[in-house]
Amino acid sequence: MLFCGDECTGLLLGDLARLEQMVMSINLTGPLPAPYKMLYGLENMTQELKHLLSPQRAPERLIQLAEGNLNTLVTEMNELLTRATKVTADGEQTGQDAERTNTRAKSLGEFIKELARDAEGIRKNHVLIIISPNRKTQKGMTQDWNFSCYK
Repeated sequence: MLFCGDECTGLLLGDLARLEQMVMSINLTGPLPAPYKMLYGLENMTQELKHLLSPQRAPERLIQLAEGNLNTLVTEMNELLTRATKVTADGEQTGQDAERTNTRAKSLGEFIKELARDAEGIRKNHVLIIISPNRKTQKGMTQDWNFSCYK
């Protein structure tokens, strides 16, 4: 015995009757429209999978590329290290040369200051120096240069 008046069975049977009316109202004699939204989604996924599964994207190929890039990077880093070492050595040599030059410049500066003091002293005392070449000395020897000072 089937009782259709309850709330559950009656509602289900009503929904089924409305669904039957909707299906009957659809014209099934002509061609069915293609589900373009679903087809576009499938096409996009297919293209993405083709790209991901292409030989260029194969894990072995990617590992080879990474190893090649790593080897190139190591070579470039070694070259940079060699250049940096040379630059450092040149910098140290330049520093040593600069120290030597600075020391010599200070020494030359002191020498010039001393010469200037001596020249000033000579100027103040009005010393006259006479240089005469090839004079005979009292003992009969030839003297190349004779310096005589007069005040």
